[in-house]
Amino acid sequence: MGRSSIAVDSSIAEQLSKLAEEKHMTLYSLTNQILQVSLEMLREDYEPMDLKNLWQVYRILRDVDAVVLPADFMDTLIAELYRTNKDELLKRFYQLGRDVGKYLQVVSEEFDAILHIAQKVSRFFPLKKVEFKYLSNDTYEVSVVGAGGRVETTWCMYEALRGILEEYGANIKDESVTKGLIRVRISLKGRKTI
Repeated sequence: MGRSSIAVDSSIAEQLSKLAEEKHMTLYSLTNQILQVSLEMLREDYEPMDLKNLWQVYRILRDVDAVVLPADFMDTLIAELYRTNKDELLKRFYQLGRDVGKYLQVVSEEFDAILHIAQKVSRFFPLKKVEFKYLSNDTYEVSVVGAGGRVETTWCMYEALRGILEEYGANIKDESVTKGLIRVRISLKGRKTI
């Protein structure tokens, strides 16, 4: 296969050269790998920024020791546990949310930054939409569409969301939870936003 020259910013060229050296690779080999992966993603209708978002999701999942399972399996498992011990299950999902909220505060203490991250990474989960609306003063509306295929799962997801929000000092003013849909209005009095 022939070689071609491609122009890049000098700072990117320097970073690529340094990385190739660190990885004991040729610049040719490293750039070919990077470009090949990027081309495959673009063909699959992903944008280059999606790789960064996916990497962020991977880091979060790795850091919290998450186990990824098929949604139907999780819905069935949660429904069975909900039927036999609803209170304990909801309590555990709430605690999970608090724990994830503590982790997210390491990523950023700013609530708005977490909202931005949630919107970026939601594409990689079975969520259809995550939306945050500023309503007035210190009030937001948080909507999550696609939060479970059964109402029991949606209630568990609500408890996890409540735990995360409370970890950031949010007060839930009211909530609406139906199969696959969570909508909450929250107050962030005294929280610094960006």
